[in-house]
This record gives sequence, structure tokens and C-alpha cells, in this order.
Amino acid sequence: MIIIESALTDFLLINKLDRKQQRLMANLVNVGEATPYIVNTFNKRSKLRPRLKKFGIYVKLIFKDIQNVSQEENYQQLLDKYLKDIGWNDLQYIAFITYSSDYAQIEIILNRVISETKIIDLKCLKASRRQYKMLHRAYTQMCK
Repeated sequence: MIIIESALTDFLLINKLDRKQQRLMANLVNVGEATPYIVNTFNKRSKLRPRLKKFGIYVKLIFKDIQNVSQEENYQQLLDKYLKDIGWNDLQYIAFITYSSDYAQIEIILNRVISETKIIDLKCLKASRRQYKMLHRAYTQMCK
């Protein structure tokens, strides 16, 4: 398992991911809406903190040599558990997935703006050992 995290200056990556991958799930945005509407929804929330230079967080979760787990619902449960465990489940986000019989990749775009007074600090980026343990636990539960 690999966790990659970085800051985003805008939400245009949603357009690219939406063209190449399958939508998995979302929070505080309708996953069934058209891509421009989704990007606009992220931009609206970002305007609550106009002085920020980096509005978003990009997370990539990579699973290699996995069991044959190809049901979208299983990955939704895994992602939901992981985001709850790290405390980001209430953020605005959209997640995309690519998978095969032995590989899965989930890419998540999160809006770090919570309200006019609250944001997610970028100092928390860079996956910790604790995050890997949480992701491993969520993956193990998914495989049962």
C-alpha cells in the first residue's frame, strides 16, 4: 500500500480524473452531476477563504498485489472507513478509482476549506505510520 498526499492550487485535476477514471464516491457534492458543476461547487467553497493559495488536497491510495476485490461497494467502504479514521470524512471531496484483478488506485480531491474560519492545515500532509495502519486495517476489513 502506498499513500501519496499533496496540496492543490485549484480543482482542475477533477476534469482530468473524470475523463480517465470511474467516479467512486463524494461528500458535499452530488457525484452524479456534470464535471463543470462539481468543479464549480469546489470553487464556491474555496471562496470562503479567498487569501488561501492552496485550496485542495490530493490523495492517491495505491494497492498492489491485492486479492480479487473488484466490487465498487467494497472500495467505497474502505475509503469511508479510512477518511473517518483520519478525520477527513466531513470534508468536501470526490474520489475516483481504477482497478484490475491485482491492483487498485483511488484518487481523492478534497477541499481543505471547511468554513470561513476553519481549514485543514497543510502541515498534516505526508502520510504517517498511523495512516498506513488505518488504511491497512480498512483494507483487511474489506477483504473479509
